[in-house]
Amino acid sequence: MNSSSPDHLKTNARYQRVIENIDQLPSLPAIVTKLLQVVNCPDTSADDAARLIEKDPALTSRMLRLANSAFYGIPRSISSVSSAVVILGFNTIRSLVLSASVVKMFAGVKPGFDNDKFWKHSVVTAIAAKTIVRHFMSVRMMDPESAFCSGILHDIGKLIFGFYVPEDYRETCEYARKMEIPLIEAENCVLGINHAEIGKMLVDKWTLPLDLGNCLVYHHTPAQSDLAEELVATVHLADIIAHKLGCDLWENEVAIKENPESMAILSMTDNEYEKIMKKMEDAVDKSSEFLSIIQ
Repeated sequence: MNSSSPDHLKTNARYQRVIENIDQLPSLPAIVTKLLQVVNCPDTSADDAARLIEKDPALTSRMLRLANSAFYGIPRSISSVSSAVVILGFNTIRSLVLSASVVKMFAGVKPGFDNDKFWKHSVVTAIAAKTIVRHFMSVRMMDPESAFCSGILHDIGKLIFGFYVPEDYRETCEYARKMEIPLIEAENCVLGINHAEIGKMLVDKWTLPLDLGNCLVYHHTPAQSDLAEELVATVHLADIIAHKLGCDLWENEVAIKENPESMAILSMTDNEYEKIMKKMEDAVDKSSEFLSIIQ
């Protein structure tokens, strides 16, 4: 073992601490769970969803702000929740509700990196995922808003580490910096478990849709996904793009290597990749607007 690697016994102890604490994962707020059930039901109407949203003043405010923001660029003013639901669509609502809930749930977490940088990386990843899906919409059966939501939440396991084992995770981040390795490698070395594996526990706890869940679990290893493989590959590439745009957790963070299987899964050419990067030039600015709404 490398002399600078964490002690094996310490790693085992940290692993046990993580597993014991993860059992205490919070449930989603009741209104969020209910709203996810409603928007995933094929018989749900816009009015059904609107009535539920209107029971939560904060969620109502965010919904209307998002509908009227430049982020979506709707040319007319939206004054009612039901109109916002119709125009934005159920999957956009799912993105907003989950994003806002998770931001609030983990607002006080100090995980060893800047929370604002974490959310900027997440939102830029979401924008990149949506951009990739739109590029392939004529030949791929993927939903842009599902890609956006998956991009927002793909790294949520990192916040869970920061919430439940903050000292251990700060040491993990420091180890990644010192050894100049991707954070997921440091997680495996120091904690014996990584944020994608924690994502699986979260999917089960929150009963998230399977397409979204697979993106949390396999966004570093898209070829291992047995469901929604194209969506998972999309989020993987979007994650890489966010790093290339400078949206890292700390200065000079070492990002994971791009998985060549992802481009093969999407049949994406180098030329198409460059076109998508070109479309992402204003993504960092756009991410700030979305964050101002959900935070």
